[in-house]
Amino acid sequence: MVAPQSQLIMEEHASIKSSNIDLADSETPLQIGAFSYIRSGGKALHVKEIGRFCSIGRNVILGEARANHPLYWVATSLSVSRKYQPEHTPVTIGHDVWIAHDVVIMAGVTIGTGAVVGRNAIVTKDVEPYQIVAGNPARAIRYRFNADQRHALLASEWWNLDYEALKTLSFRDVDAFLIAVQGITTKAHYRKIAVRNQKVFVLK
Repeated sequence: MVAPQSQLIMEEHASIKSSNIDLADSETPLQIGAFSYIRSGGKALHVKEIGRFCSIGRNVILGEARANHPLYWVATSLSVSRKYQPEHTPVTIGHDVWIAHDVVIMAGVTIGTGAVVGRNAIVTKDVEPYQIVAGNPARAIRYRFNADQRHALLASEWWNLDYEALKTLSFRDVDAFLIAVQGITTKAHYRKIAVRNQKVFVLK
């Protein structure tokens, strides 16, 4: 469900299943890239962008507010601290990110391309590209690939290449992929839809 005040822009092949898009910043649309999905039970609260080819599990909360109540005022209760106005930086998620079930990503966090967030993690700080994190609070476990491979994968920007061409490559072997992907020069082009005021528009 997209709240009436929230805006959403999705590339084709992206999907959201029974999740609540209730963005605090109604002026800035949430952008979701092609082939990314959010499974059921999730919430997007303070989040700006989700890249392409991202896998987001069930009951994931993106952009949980860090301070909805005033910690350093006399009272945390908003019944008396009515003038408190929290400020939150939105979450940004790179490409090819896997976020497992029941994860909470706190507002202001950046999840780097290729990162993996383990189940039930609470992420309070940035996650580097191709880093695996887990726990409460989430801590780094290891990287998926060595430094040279990570650098080369980021430089390739394969997620921006033509999907039909990508399907011809093997994704099993990182080094073989990095050689083969150099032969693809055609960029991807995905149509987009926008959701505004709970109405759907096709963008050119």
